[in-house]
Amino acid sequence: MEKTIKLRYPTYLKEFECIGGKCKDSCCIGWDIDIDKTTFRQYYKVEDKEMKRMFQKNVHNNEYYLSPDVDYGKVKLKSGKRCAFLDEANYCIIYSRIGEKYLSNVCTSFPRITNMVDGYYEMSLDVACPEAARILLLKEEGIKFKESEETLGKHIISSDIETTSTEYSNSPIKYFKEIRDLSIKIIQNRKFDLSQRLYILGDFISTLEKELKHKYSNVPTFIKQYNINSVNDSYKKNRSSYTFQIDFFKTMLGFLNVSKEVDSLSFKEYTKQIIAGFKFDNGEDISKHSELYTKAFEDYTENFMNNNSHIFENYLVNFMYNYMFPFNESESMFDGYIMLLVRSSFIRFYLVGRYLYNDQDNKEDIVEFIQTFSKTIEHHRTYLTDSLNHIKEHKFDNMEFAKKLL
Repeated sequence: MEKTIKLRYPTYLKEFECIGGKCKDSCCIGWDIDIDKTTFRQYYKVEDKEMKRMFQKNVHNNEYYLSPDVDYGKVKLKSGKRCAFLDEANYCIIYSRIGEKYLSNVCTSFPRITNMVDGYYEMSLDVACPEAARILLLKEEGIKFKESEETLGKHIISSDIETTSTEYSNSPIKYFKEIRDLSIKIIQNRKFDLSQRLYILGDFISTLEKELKHKYSNVPTFIKQYNINSVNDSYKKNRSSYTFQIDFFKTMLGFLNVSKEVDSLSFKEYTKQIIAGFKFDNGEDISKHSELYTKAFEDYTENFMNNNSHIFENYLVNFMYNYMFPFNESESMFDGYIMLLVRSSFIRFYLVGRYLYNDQDNKEDIVEFIQTFSKTIEHHRTYLTDSLNHIKEHKFDNMEFAKKLL
């Protein structure tokens, strides 16, 4: 049932339409297909006899469900992890035979992500969808936001925050909106290159955490008076950090366990290319190729990242909006920052490795990789947890480590 709600959203949202069978990386292949309780029950009241038989054969209860609104039931997957209701042309049989109202909450919602903040519904798109990635990442003017009243049908709430709640009286979440707004403003400040913006963001978050420990009531004033320009003067790029990054992300590759834990054939191919590009398969010490790595990073940054900086800016801004930055990992804001930086730098690591392998790149290929990366990383069973644990165990959760990743 539709209801009228207050909606806050990036303007690109209105441009999206699912392209169905034309999609290069269908969300109906490679993922579990969850069915909410209401839709599950609808399936057994369907008058279409053939569809009813298909539902009885291919939809089953999920005894380990976490929410009746999300995963009460599951669809049995065919070989290649294809949804049983996907036809040979990659179109949904449920949609074409009996209509959209019989799609589950998950199938209706994706790639839309919906959060609630102080009574507003915040909706945006997940870059794991190829069509969403194309629309939002290629916005040269950047991502803009607006508010309006809209009708809302089937949906899933990912996060719900009421910042005025007594639960957050002594929590930085009380200032969530102010913190996220300035964080996005920093990343969209094109006076600086992307590495400088990410450094400034880290300084803002780390300084704010110190402020919260000493003068909690002064936080709104601190945010309002924070001077972006004065911080940037202290940031200097160190060429030797690229070799450190290679070593660090080689470890991160181990956490991904691509051959066993990743289903995406595209991501497996990307990984083969970067292993060859960085000469990891030679078994040689990383330091032997340090000059090659440094030149590749500098060339790629100058020729591709700087010329297409809006793509990476939009990826960061969209992520921050989707995942309630900087509280996307824990209540520690710096955890949120450092993992945002790890994602961003890991993307660059892969892109540079592919550049060494192919000796070329273009904005369409960059967008395609970011989409595949996001679909793989954000839905990996253990990668994000393992990465954050590794960072904390090695005491990398600080600005010195952040500088090395920039």
